[in-house]
Amino acid sequence: MRILFAASVLAAFTGLTSIASAEPVGSATRVQRYAYQTPPQAGRGPLYRLNAVVRNARLETVPSGALEVTFTDGSRLTLGSASNVVVDNYVFGTGQGAGGQTLKMTRGLFRFVSGSMPKDQVRLQTPSVTIGIRGTTVKIKTDEKGDTIFFEHGQGFIDNGKGQTVQMGEGDMVKVGPNGQIGTPENKDWSAGDEAVDYGLNPFGQQNHGPDGGTGGGDGAGSSGGGSNNN
Repeated sequence: MRILFAASVLAAFTGLTSIASAEPVGSATRVQRYAYQTPPQAGRGPLYRLNAVVRNARLETVPSGALEVTFTDGSRLTLGSASNVVVDNYVFGTGQGAGGQTLKMTRGLFRFVSGSMPKDQVRLQTPSVTIGIRGTTVKIKTDEKGDTIFFEHGQGFIDNGKGQTVQMGEGDMVKVGPNGQIGTPENKDWSAGDEAVDYGLNPFGQQNHGPDGGTGGGDGAGSSGGGSNNN
């Protein structure tokens, strides 16, 4: 019995040490319901507001949950309900042209707002395509049926790695098949159908959708957070 207890304590300590030694690249700035982080070489654990997000970690939300991560360059990633992403690469340098950011979006709903990272070094990846940006806000839905990608602001491109690259302008929406075939962009509004993604997480704990809606977000692990201001 003592041996089992000691082994459990050692495993928990090892996991905490792995998290502590991982490289922080941002923080969880808003959380609704439950969100989780699985750092490299560590176990999956709950992610609370203001907790550090580390490089190479997998981030997850539960159904009806959501998460906003603010990276050290000021870029923001919102995960909607039942979403999964890996912070595959993040290096924010101080020199001109330094750094790089790669986010692998496995499934779910996402909204990415670019920061001061050099835009030619930012890549958003789904199972089917790679998205490049130029000063951009992008909304993405990815599942077994393929991707829907909407350039809310800015421009960029989508590359399926099979010889097809499509340029995207502000307001363009495009569908991508599960085989990576990219459709023809259409300049029209597109809603992800998830408030956290469509409103940038502003409504957390509040009814208002203004620029300050839901400021502070929830603390995670079941706390809705936010205030009761309904203005």
